[in-house]
Amino acid sequence: MRPRIIYLLAVGLLLLAALAVAGNQTPVRPGPYLHPKLKAKEIKIQKVVALPPIVSMTKQGVKGSEGMSKEEDEASVGFASRVSADLTSSGLSVEAPFTEEALKGNDELKYALADVQKKYDELAPKLYRKPKDVRKARFSLGDMVAVLNSKGTADALVIVRSQGVKMTKGKGMLTGGLIGLATTKNPTFTTYVVLVDAKNGDVLYLDEFLTSGIPKDKVFDKSFKKFVAPK
Repeated sequence: MRPRIIYLLAVGLLLLAALAVAGNQTPVRPGPYLHPKLKAKEIKIQKVVALPPIVSMTKQGVKGSEGMSKEEDEASVGFASRVSADLTSSGLSVEAPFTEEALKGNDELKYALADVQKKYDELAPKLYRKPKDVRKARFSLGDMVAVLNSKGTADALVIVRSQGVKMTKGKGMLTGGLIGLATTKNPTFTTYVVLVDAKNGDVLYLDEFLTSGIPKDKVFDKSFKKFVAPK
């Protein structure tokens, strides 16, 4: 009887772990990481301009990996909507002016946006490697970001990067057995949300999240509320 009980307990634990992996939407690290002036309320964020999220996705199978360009576009729209909704529910005013239509007719704006996104991607490896240095005010994109604050009324720009991995059932089973199989229903996304000062480019906020699929419920707002000043 004892081996049977141990077996049933093991299966139960595996199933619970699988459900947790498949359903949880949680911060990955003990963030958020706040700039010292933001933490001390010397800087207040009330209005933000959201840049289009950049999402990359790969499908991992037993025979190798392949890109998922169509799914990347859909995920980008989903993350833009979720992040904006959670920023709004946290008490912030959110603008998202960089629509496809707006960029199509404005080359200057398109290139300015591309330059800021590129600058961020150059900084990102250091930022992700040492996120605690945000608390020491060590990261900045520089005042080049001000061109995206065209009205001059925004306090911060919102930058989102997400990496999604979708495993086939065969790969999931091979990698993690029952737990691995449970994770194949949805892609697993690792997402970074960053706010930079809209005038000087200083990194004011960073947090990292792990989600199963494109988040449909509130995921980010609890983290956002840690820097939003009460009105």
